[in-house]
Amino acid sequence: MPLILLATSCVKDVDLDQVEEIIIPPEAAIDLVYFTLKSEDFTGAGKNALRAADVTRLDFLDDDYIQNNLVRADFNFRFTNTFHREFVAVIRFLSEGNAVQHELLIPIPAGTDASAAIVDYTEIINEDQIGKVRRSIKLSIEITTHNGPFVDGELSLESRGFYYFNF
Repeated sequence: MPLILLATSCVKDVDLDQVEEIIIPPEAAIDLVYFTLKSEDFTGAGKNALRAADVTRLDFLDDDYIQNNLVRADFNFRFTNTFHREFVAVIRFLSEGNAVQHELLIPIPAGTDASAAIVDYTEIINEDQIGKVRRSIKLSIEITTHNGPFVDGELSLESRGFYYFNF
């Protein structure tokens, strides 16, 4: 004996033209750079002017989806300093040919082992300036100091990018 199943449904007052009005704003959080510097990681001519630098590739920015749909980016940099001297962090977003697309200067106050200096800095790149991020493929970080005796301590950085997209 065959069994026949009949399913019906009723949809009332559904406006299918609204489908074009839906915008799903996806977000992504990506770690950028983490490091801890000690006195031996700095180079320079003398103990009063020292420097540490590195360049990291941001290959995920080369993706077609990101290039076409990125509308905002928030970059968070958190420094923790136990050195007894001040530093300046110069952060540059670079193109493939090393042209500077965007630059940040972040002063980092002196700290101690007992009371670390903490700088929590966020840079927001809105839609009108997002081309700076789209043209970037490298992140350069340079840490410099120019004053006082260099005593032991640590300078650490944790950074993350928050990216916002529209379909």
